[in-house]
Amino acid sequence: MLLRIFVATISLVTVGCATVPSDRGQSISDLETAWQQQESALNNLTRWKMAGRIALRTADSGATANLRWRRTERGDQIYLFGLLGGGKVQLDIKDRKVELRDAKGQVFTGTDVTALLYQVTGWHVPFDSLEDWLRGLPASGDYDSIEIDQDGRLVHLRQGGWEISYDEFMLVGNLTLPKRIQLTAQPKTIEALVSTGHLSGDRLALKIFVENWQSSLSKQAPSQ
Repeated sequence: MLLRIFVATISLVTVGCATVPSDRGQSISDLETAWQQQESALNNLTRWKMAGRIALRTADSGATANLRWRRTERGDQIYLFGLLGGGKVQLDIKDRKVELRDAKGQVFTGTDVTALLYQVTGWHVPFDSLEDWLRGLPASGDYDSIEIDQDGRLVHLRQGGWEISYDEFMLVGNLTLPKRIQLTAQPKTIEALVSTGHLSGDRLALKIFVENWQSSLSKQAPSQ
């Protein structure tokens, strides 16, 4: 069973009735406490590396890529293998500046990682929020709704015009981190993208499968 918590402000506000599994003996307060503990642990995960796959689907096309993401105190490095005919796309994000290097070695710069990636590759991936969503956290700012399971894990979120579902988790040390994530653009997001020519059709969805999480970082660039 899930605890549904709808958020109108920064504070968590419980609305309506929540059914708590009798075999666990948990109250709504217990589940909120479990979520707060999970949220705190994930917020402390500030240096990490992940490897996995990402798939993008629109109304008339679909594509996949291998994803490697490294976060350090200096910023983010994101690698997408398989885009643009099989080449590597590298994104370096630091101090709100983004540099994209394509498979031909061409370099593009900007201040919005999502917009720059779309401009160069045609892929619309909300990387600006995905850093938090990937760890199983809401991104900064307001969100529409949140669902927490009986173990205090985020399993469903509506935020920033996206609907995010967590289908599977993995244990990494003492942390429980997402393994399978689905992101679906809500109608207002699709309408905005269509109106600006960034999307055709009525569908934009992403699936992420995480193969490996690491909290200790290597100095070597990730390989495909």
